Amino acid sequence: MTSVRQPRVSTARRPGRGWQNAAAYLRDPLGYMESLRRRSGEIAFVPFPGGHSFVFVSEPALIRRLLVDEGSAFVKGRALRAARRLLGDGLLTSEGTDHLRRRRLIQPVFHRALIDRYGEAMVTAAERTSVRWRDGAVVDVNAEMTGLALDIVGRTIFDADVESEAPEIRRVLNAGMRVFHRFLLPGGELMWRLPLPATRQFNAARGDFDRMILSLIRGRQGPPAAAPDLIDHLLALRSDDGSRALSDEEIRDEAVTLLLAGHETTAQALTWAWHLLARNPEPAERLRSELVEVLGDRPATAADAAALPYTQAVFKEALRLYPPVWALARIATRDVRLGRLSLAEGGTVVISQWVVHRDPANFDRPLAFDPDRWLPPHEPPAAGAYFPFGAGSRLCIGERFASLEGVLVLATLARRWRVIPHDPAPAIDARFTLRPRGGMPATVRAV
Repeated sequence: MTSVRQPRVSTARRPGRGWQNAAAYLRDPLGYMESLRRRSGEIAFVPFPGGHSFVFVSEPALIRRLLVDEGSAFVKGRALRAARRLLGDGLLTSEGTDHLRRRRLIQPVFHRALIDRYGEAMVTAAERTSVRWRDGAVVDVNAEMTGLALDIVGRTIFDADVESEAPEIRRVLNAGMRVFHRFLLPGGELMWRLPLPATRQFNAARGDFDRMILSLIRGRQGPPAAAPDLIDHLLALRSDDGSRALSDEEIRDEAVTLLLAGHETTAQALTWAWHLLARNPEPAERLRSELVEVLGDRPATAADAAALPYTQAVFKEALRLYPPVWALARIATRDVRLGRLSLAEGGTVVISQWVVHRDPANFDRPLAFDPDRWLPPHEPPAAGAYFPFGAGSRLCIGERFASLEGVLVLATLARRWRVIPHDPAPAIDARFTLRPRGGMPATVRAV
């Protein structure tokens, strides 16, 4: 977090001292943020060591102002800016005019018609997982969903089987996770200059991964296949003068963002969906009943998603209770007023999907797994109370892709399998995403 003058707001409270806050955050990030909401209300000024302080906001109206109404007054926080070390200057990490240019160029690649066409690849990949499972077998659900999501992203981005590269991809992701928290600490940049084992492992994994990705991109010769993948579309983008709009390195940045961030977030959402379904038999049975009624014995398609409202609601509710991206930070580029909060230029605001999605002020019975809350006659949540994909101009460009993938994977597997995790309350590893610590061992049973 960056240096910030205390915000001008009468209700902002100061919970604890700098090093106390840093230690509490590192010990239990989710519990610490929940404690900020309990102890300090919807706005808290949080000192961190070395002047690295931030304002923690959990009021939906202010979150809406931050992400939507005044989104242009902010850039992303230190963690995502530092993620350039892995993701490059892709759509997730770029800012300002560069971000607008990239989003304008890439938006057509995520047109509804194109995303729906990828539905077939999503179902095919889920079918491969289903065929591999055996009744009574013990699997790591997290590893299974990670491999499945990687298969889907690999075939839609590269039209290639990247599962053979899964160990390399896991290596770079795990190396990134090990150094993630240093992005948030004072002196984090200095640590990159030290020959620490975690730094060396990260740099080596990043180098190997880059060579793999650039080889896949530069191996494209001639016209694209009959069914172009996302890389074909990115290569085909043209500037006004007819030249290629994106260089190989820029396409690398976008491909890495989609491959790593895309598969990791969806995999975690699906993992926690299985956990919730196992803990809640009635919603699980309603889900299977809808799938049997709508699909019978045939495979699901993208066109079926609209006819599967309960399946959609299950995935939305999993994203509410276990949002893969569980916190966001924004840094003000000028003095800005967000309702009753006035923030000076350079000030950092932190918001947490984990906290806001589980706040009783925003959701009735907030800790209950209740997919019905997303169906009529229930009203949608207030603006700013539910934002698993962000909001405003920085809304995740892959939102529809991820939502369709979640529905089609559940539609394919839940019709045939019950997943029974062995640990009813798995520990959470809250780093870049919410992962179950040590995976999620489970027994799969044929329905």
